[in-house]
Amino acid sequence: MYQTQRHIMWFPKMMAILVISMLVGCNATKYVPEGQYLLDKTKVTVVDKPNIDFADLNGYLRQKPNSEILGFWKLQLHIWNTAPRDTTKKSNRKLAENAHKMGEAPVIYDPSLTEISMHQLERAMENKGYFNAMVDTTIAIKKRKISLTYVVTANQPYKIKDYSVSVKEHTLDSVAHLPECLVHTGENFNTATLDAERDRLSDYVHNHGYYYFDKSFLEYEADSTVGDHQIALKLHPAGDINELPDSVRMKLYTKYGISRVCFHIDYDPAHLPEGQVLTRQEKDGYEYSFIKQPLLRQRILRKYCAIHPGERYSAQRVERTYSQLNGLNPIKYVDISFVPDPNAYDSLICHVTISRTKLNSVSAELDGTYSAGDWGIAVGVGYANKNIFRGAERLSLGTRFSYEWRQNGGRAIEAKAEVGLRFPNTLDVKLAYQYQRRPDEFTRNIAAAGLYYTVRSKPHSHWQHIFNFIDINYVYLPWISEEFKQKYIDPSSVLKYSYEDHFIMAWSYTGRYSTQRQGVINKDYIRFSYTFETAGNFLYAISKAANLPQNESGSYTLLNIPFSQYAKADVDFTYHQVLVPNHRLVYHIGIGAVVPYLNASVVPFEKRYFSGGSNSVRGWQSRTLGPGGFMGTDGALTYDLQTGDIHLDLNLEYRYHVWNFIELAAFTDAGNIWTIRDYPSQPHGCFQFDEFYKQIAWSYGIGLRFDLSILILRIDYGVKLYDPTRLYTDNKVWRTVPNGLSWNSDMTLHFAIGYPF
Repeated sequence: MYQTQRHIMWFPKMMAILVISMLVGCNATKYVPEGQYLLDKTKVTVVDKPNIDFADLNGYLRQKPNSEILGFWKLQLHIWNTAPRDTTKKSNRKLAENAHKMGEAPVIYDPSLTEISMHQLERAMENKGYFNAMVDTTIAIKKRKISLTYVVTANQPYKIKDYSVSVKEHTLDSVAHLPECLVHTGENFNTATLDAERDRLSDYVHNHGYYYFDKSFLEYEADSTVGDHQIALKLHPAGDINELPDSVRMKLYTKYGISRVCFHIDYDPAHLPEGQVLTRQEKDGYEYSFIKQPLLRQRILRKYCAIHPGERYSAQRVERTYSQLNGLNPIKYVDISFVPDPNAYDSLICHVTISRTKLNSVSAELDGTYSAGDWGIAVGVGYANKNIFRGAERLSLGTRFSYEWRQNGGRAIEAKAEVGLRFPNTLDVKLAYQYQRRPDEFTRNIAAAGLYYTVRSKPHSHWQHIFNFIDINYVYLPWISEEFKQKYIDPSSVLKYSYEDHFIMAWSYTGRYSTQRQGVINKDYIRFSYTFETAGNFLYAISKAANLPQNESGSYTLLNIPFSQYAKADVDFTYHQVLVPNHRLVYHIGIGAVVPYLNASVVPFEKRYFSGGSNSVRGWQSRTLGPGGFMGTDGALTYDLQTGDIHLDLNLEYRYHVWNFIELAAFTDAGNIWTIRDYPSQPHGCFQFDEFYKQIAWSYGIGLRFDLSILILRIDYGVKLYDPTRLYTDNKVWRTVPNGLSWNSDMTLHFAIGYPF
């Protein structure tokens, strides 16, 4: 907590420095010594191979300019240059210290580093088969700034004329000649390809029992005398292998099996604590050792361990075991090691050391709220047990109570309790109950239950599938005031169904795909998900087949309560593109639609869409955009009516990691929601093919992100650019200064946790 508070205290200083650097015209060469130059630009050009991608050549440069935002703004250099020259005063010293911590010192051109870069580029071209490549430089100087261009002349490449493999071990030889071989005659000589082929061979044999083999035991022999710009390649065992003793060489080419798997729980087998009594149990080649009560049942350990007695050693199975065991709630970390079995020369004993995490946790929260002059307080308590039945099941209990003082003298109360039970990697069961009391409005009870099943695809697959077999919501309103009924529950209102007793029994499926790799930050990746949900079909089919009576609205009921029937589909796509380290563009598209049918004419309020807010079109506050061009009665926004059956979000965000825990962002968002039917209470809200494109709202803005280790705090400042609600009022849809751009109505500040997408 101290660390988090310390980071937050930096905020005013950091904002002051950023504002100064953005508003004050900064001299980029302010701290460049006399007679020297700022390295302003670098570029690598391959003059005679313009159609070949040599983008990775930039990575061989030993000196690069100061980092830039959007390809031109050297923000961190400008921050550095805000430091005062006179540091004799304490205040100036503090400003200089903060500017240097957050900024980046000017990169002074160094001719010696240019020479080293040229040699590195020549070596890089040789690795690609261009042994006769030449590198030169051109320099342009302007106002004590240097623009440096490395000019590479590739010349004719060397190509592979012949490729042969000379290894005596049968398995390795056969794998080397498979169609998957990466080295092909007629292609350019490329050391990266050769190294990838050694990796392929090594990975294969590692997954087929060869425990001691490593790619370093293979090497290439290249002969460039076989023809003009041609090379003959031979793959053979490294020369060092012949110098090894016969017993060691035999290990390299021996397929090893697993004779035993030993689980060591809560202790290190190499350092057993003194005075502790160790309990051992053995069954079917597995051994279980623990000091106190065993952490997990034996069946669970066997299920999530992919290494089995009697099978061949496989590095892939080792990796899968790490992934599966580390994914269990009560396990803190896992260590897997192998030792030779003294009773069999071709067998290994596997040792799996497991450490438990803290199994029980209690959480508490306290929130203060303020909305339209109404003050409130909320308190919540939660409890979790990560191993309730010694099978890695996670039990969670939570309760929350809120109380709101309203200006009219009333008191709003809301209480919620929920319980969840998650079985490892597969099944989730959830139950919840919520009570709402709104003075002079209504009292509502909501009961919910859900059963979810998660299917993870094969190891290394990017897919995950979640089946929500049953999702039940029962909404019961024992009391509604007459005034509230007259105001909101008109028979033609879209809200009528939201304030009637209703029952939802839904089923859904979600597919998720992600190429993001944990711990890898400078690689492009995508995240894609889609969800299909439907409700009421089973109940409708039974009611129809049994010829049950319908209520006065023409709907079938369950225990005299009408049940919802709808179909809902959502698609969400995000692409993270790394421009250069610390700079990325994030593209996001979210599309969804929900349609009521047969037993229902309106979708339940809790299943409809809303727009605006910190994760949507950020020029609008949450739930204040749409549907379509709807603006409410007399221009006033109405929270309950700001919902729709179709939604669209289009977002583009530029993110720049400035320093340590600080990230800047610039974004533009577009989107809206629409209704499927034309409801009188939501004029201009219905989706029309000849009208909807005019109703897509557009905003832009800037933001800050603070990575506080325990969470990411996000601040976004959004400004409306195109406001579709004004199509039907003053027609000043483009929100610019001449059209009366307003601080109060056209700009929104969002505080949020986590990234928007």
